[in-house]
Amino acid sequence: MAKRLFAAIAFWLFFGLSAHAITPPTKVPVWGDLSPSERQTLAPIGAEFDKLPDTARQRFRNAAKRYPKLTPVEQKRFQDQLTEWASLKPEERKKAREKYKEFQELPPEKRNEVKEKWRQEKENKSAQPTASPPPSPTTPAPRQ
Repeated sequence: MAKRLFAAIAFWLFFGLSAHAITPPTKVPVWGDLSPSERQTLAPIGAEFDKLPDTARQRFRNAAKRYPKLTPVEQKRFQDQLTEWASLKPEERKKAREKYKEFQELPPEKRNEVKEKWRQEKENKSAQPTASPPPSPTTPAPRQ
């Protein structure tokens, strides 16, 4: 019994570690490694791309590769969210990450409740008529 266990562990260590040694680590991209279309997609975060953590750069590159397959509506949503994320200050990003983590830890029922409330608020905002801006004081009144 002990011999079989030892053989199994030795087999796993030999083939598991040798497979790991053969597989080269994935190269983390830098801005210059991205294709022109990937750079165009990720332009809102271009200035800070090389400063992002390795995992974030890899995720953004993967998202940029999937971008052409998105519908126009999904592409617009992606660009809007990326632009909004790029405009956040570091402390605002940290707070957003913490809120997201809290959200992910909620039970599914509560998560759905929060999503529905958020959708309703978004619909209410978009349903509100936008008032036209008042005329500028320097603009002459129209002649009648």
